[in-house]
Amino acid sequence: MKNVLKFLLVLLLTQVSLHAEYLENAHAPAKDYDWMELQSGEWLKGEFKGMYSNDVEFDSDEFNVVTFNIDDIKQIITKGDSVISLNKSLPSLQALSKRLHKNDEQNLSENQSIDHEVIGNISFKDNTFMVTMSNGKSKKLLVTDIASISGGAPKESNYWSASFFLGVDTLHGNTQQVTVTSKANVERRTALTRFRFDSLNTYTDVKDQDTNETITTANSHRFTTAVDLYQTAHFYWRLAGLEYLRDPFQNIDGRYTLSVGLGYDIIYTPKTNWSITVGPGYQRTYYTNHNLTDLDASDYAETPLAVIVSHFDTELTSDIDFIFNYQAYFVNKASGNYIHHTEFSLETELISDLSMDYSIFWDRTSHPTQFADGSYPEKNDYKTMLAIGYSY
Repeated sequence: MKNVLKFLLVLLLTQVSLHAEYLENAHAPAKDYDWMELQSGEWLKGEFKGMYSNDVEFDSDEFNVVTFNIDDIKQIITKGDSVISLNKSLPSLQALSKRLHKNDEQNLSENQSIDHEVIGNISFKDNTFMVTMSNGKSKKLLVTDIASISGGAPKESNYWSASFFLGVDTLHGNTQQVTVTSKANVERRTALTRFRFDSLNTYTDVKDQDTNETITTANSHRFTTAVDLYQTAHFYWRLAGLEYLRDPFQNIDGRYTLSVGLGYDIIYTPKTNWSITVGPGYQRTYYTNHNLTDLDASDYAETPLAVIVSHFDTELTSDIDFIFNYQAYFVNKASGNYIHHTEFSLETELISDLSMDYSIFWDRTSHPTQFADGSYPEKNDYKTMLAIGYSY
């Protein structure tokens, strides 16, 4: 009896040892998916989305999009190519300009690499990424070498993200009013560059019941664009920031702003992005109608300026994003002294790529320009928007 018990005990210990060895050397069972193994030995099947600030994003077939720190991951196996941005400084702007001219997007699409970027199939194990490029060569990269990884082949569509929202508010009966608001945000980001375009438009018509006359009570249009060139994984030059604003009810027939600057990505993870840009610029403002005395007998005001821009975007839940954007101009008295545009937004995913947006906008000019009749626009201007849109 004792011999039987000893035999069973030895058999049990052997099976445990063999099972542990099997788990230690386990491999993904199929090549039709990307795979990720956690330090606990659990496997996730799905799609590798990328890595930002050592946080790995993985779209699991079972758990949807999940995020793990790279320290919690034992290995990653991908079926396709990824774009790896290296964590090191770029060449000088002059040298980089020449290199960008030679290595355009066509070269990138052919899996060519530049000093700041490597393209190929990746695998991860023992705190090391192995990148196999299209020419058959392999490159080992430590986690500390990498600024970010974008899963998927370097197609042009992978660089773009966009959202478009439209809201229509109508009142009929004793009051007849139509308000149309729209907002658009477009971004293209590569390892070297980032392009942003933002648009905000509001238009309101009110019909007078007595005179049957239609009166416009809001008509504002704001277009902003910026081009950034990354010097490191987080520092970037703002090569150009452009803004156009028209709002007759703020006594602005057209305001044109050009700026440059230096920026930093304070946070850049799969769930949260926060960047701040500061720099000098120039602004010229044409007014709807004004008291010429305020502008020294000129029909416009112009000024050098200092600008601060902050973009903050975070996922509160898997379906809700919170966005806070702030932009401030410090200008001369004729142009307003201090001007800011602030946005608070909640974007809620409804179904698929369809989303609902609720936004509050606050514009302030500390010294608005006087109208010709002697009155002044309000210093603070508030707008709200409830809209349905498409996000990509």
